[in-house]
Amino acid sequence: MFRLALAAVGVVATLGSAAANPADLFPEKVHDFGPTPRGPVVVHYFRFTNTTNQTLTLGQPRVSCGCVSASVSQFTVAPGQTAAVIAQMNTNRAGPAGVLKAVTVYVPFVAPSPTEVALRVQAVIRDDLILSPDTINLGTVRRGQAAAGTARVTFTSDPNWQITEATSSGAFVRAEVKQESRNGSMVTYAVTASLDKDCPAGYWIADVTLKTSNPAVATVRIPVVVTVTPPVTVNPAALEFGDMPLGSPGERRVVIQSGTPFRILEVKGGDEQVVVRVENQDARPVHVLTVSASPRILGGFDRSIELVTDNADQPRVIIPLAARVVGP
Repeated sequence: MFRLALAAVGVVATLGSAAANPADLFPEKVHDFGPTPRGPVVVHYFRFTNTTNQTLTLGQPRVSCGCVSASVSQFTVAPGQTAAVIAQMNTNRAGPAGVLKAVTVYVPFVAPSPTEVALRVQAVIRDDLILSPDTINLGTVRRGQAAAGTARVTFTSDPNWQITEATSSGAFVRAEVKQESRNGSMVTYAVTASLDKDCPAGYWIADVTLKTSNPAVATVRIPVVVTVTPPVTVNPAALEFGDMPLGSPGERRVVIQSGTPFRILEVKGGDEQVVVRVENQDARPVHVLTVSASPRILGGFDRSIELVTDNADQPRVIIPLAARVVGP
């Protein structure tokens, strides 16, 4: 599995050199969806990391076929940041079945120097392959809990068709298959994706890949998506007081929530400029904090508040806090 916001790419070049090429930042320039049932919209993220020393500015991508739409996760990518070009293929509009459909996505890089990167997505649309649903969505799961979801794969043109292997690209997703029915040339399997309870918090995507006995449909891909929330959630996740006149106090409220009652045992990080008040000392699933800032020094402060709790799954909660102190 991989987190959408985090992807590691080797350092290949910097735009500080004349030979730099944004295309070199993409570890993958062609993505093959493989045999794909007609109906779903299949999505792929071409990720890249700006390993140059200059900010990159992108434009709106264009495509060679209307069956694909493309966008970028952000138009400005600072050095060290990761972004993605998102390609979505509408399989209902991808032409006749059994024919390789390849579509080019042209990505304009506007600055620091204009150029264009060509990426490609391709698939073979199968009218005899049915996937329901087309994505195994495990929904939102609290960290420490297991989850499972099932999709059914039906192949309608081979009475001897078999799924011979099921693997997952995600370290925390396990795939299992079980034949459900075999009626003439129509064969159906149930594919179950199970999430390990040790999966870290975050938004995750994995692919379940099925190997089959039919060379024309050698592999079938099923995306798996899940959002894993931490045992204790903080809203807002960070406190930003903005510009504060010297000597003018400000106040913010923070809601701390868990699926089980817990106590806040200690608050660290406060001083004469930042005071944190816990409204209730009892064990409860929701706590409300009041954070008061009284700026006394020009320039501001950037720090973290640490909450020590008796929640066994998350005994420490960190809340970043920042303010810019200006003259009155």
